[in-house]
Amino acid sequence: MSLSDIEVAAAAAKAGAKAIHAGFGNPQQVELKGPVDLVTETDRATEAIVIEVLERERPQDGIRAEEGTERSGSRTWVVDPIDGTTNFVHAVPHCCSTLALLDEGEIIAGATANPFTDELFLAARGEGAWLESGGLRRKLSVSKNTEFVNGMFVTGFPYNREGAGYRRIASTWDKLSSISRATRRTGSAALDIAYVAAGRYDGYVVSGAKVWDIAAGILMVVEAGGCICDLAGGVWGVDSAGCIASNGMLHDSLLELVLEG
Repeated sequence: MSLSDIEVAAAAAKAGAKAIHAGFGNPQQVELKGPVDLVTETDRATEAIVIEVLERERPQDGIRAEEGTERSGSRTWVVDPIDGTTNFVHAVPHCCSTLALLDEGEIIAGATANPFTDELFLAARGEGAWLESGGLRRKLSVSKNTEFVNGMFVTGFPYNREGAGYRRIASTWDKLSSISRATRRTGSAALDIAYVAAGRYDGYVVSGAKVWDIAAGILMVVEAGGCICDLAGGVWGVDSAGCIASNGMLHDSLLELVLEG
């Protein structure tokens, strides 16, 4: 029996998480893709393992992966084998494997697997979003918080520290830190946005995130009842430079705060 798209996404993410766990804490050959943008041998090995699952289960689909695997197809899987590589390099156990399936630019399925918490976040367009952990599955739902003062927020900074995107996130961080219960910067875009879907964070603002970092989480937030837009308040697209994700009830106020610069 063939697997559904969400089952393929789950199988590939779990395979990637297993590879991350196997390489975690071991000496790595670390290369620089930019001044602070890292890639390791485990990134590439994990990508190969995820791609193997996709090639076996969906040979007709295209692939666009962070570490260079690319092929055309009627639909496209976007893959980040290790989201949070800097954490991985420093043996900080907060990173994951994530991927999503795009059909004509629309996200239709996605999964994110955290090897250190045994958590699998997944979503399918129009069907909902779920968290699997410890053999149990529960439906995801965004938080019901309506007040910044009671909220926890998370931000993601771009690698380019000289650009307008970095200044915008730094300003947003400062404002959120002064008006909310807590603001975090964790180093994993995929987990940050999945946690919004799970109701752990009330909102997330990121600049510089690529489609493979956040596509799965964007679908999770939407299916969990939250809101998504780009940093200007427009419709998020695969080429957007960042996004705002929220529980919906705080979305307009969060967007206004970001636009203040």
